[in-house]
Amino acid sequence: MPKTLFGSFERGEIEALGLSKTEDCRRSHVKPGTIRLTLLVAATMLAPAVIVAQVHPHYANARTYIRTAQMLMRVPAQSNVQLTLKPADDELDAAVKEIDHAGMVDRKHMVDRPAIKENMEDVDRFSSIVTLLHTARNEIQEEADNTQAAWRSSTLKHINAALESVHKAAIAARLDRQIDEF
Repeated sequence: MPKTLFGSFERGEIEALGLSKTEDCRRSHVKPGTIRLTLLVAATMLAPAVIVAQVHPHYANARTYIRTAQMLMRVPAQSNVQLTLKPADDELDAAVKEIDHAGMVDRKHMVDRPAIKENMEDVDRFSSIVTLLHTARNEIQEEADNTQAAWRSSTLKHINAALESVHKAAIAARLDRQIDEF
């Protein structure tokens, strides 16, 4: 019975499985050179994902700004304002998921619960939320990587929708005239 790459099988059994014809092998174990080559190929294939996460600090910054804005939105306020902010919170969750799904941020650079000041005045809190979302949008737009255009445009749509909901919440809180831009 000849030794094959698949162990000791009869020629008919291997051909019946749809595998290649048997070859006589002098050894049944893998050569060290083959292992090194396999590891080199695997490292080469995985390297772009690691490099992408390291060379896109704008995405990490944008993700942190989005999470900070979310934490500010979650500070208890009037019930009608909180209800109006809920869609913005959902949009920002979707934006963060887009960034995470694209794999543009290394896990060690992720900040899911940034520290915030909870005793801010409502007008300052809303101004901070708007500023953070504008900054996040600018950070994402700064990256000139056209290969990521689909998820970037989706993320920007989520941020813009969140800004609209924040504007509605500011109107509900009667703060819209005190905040410069939306």
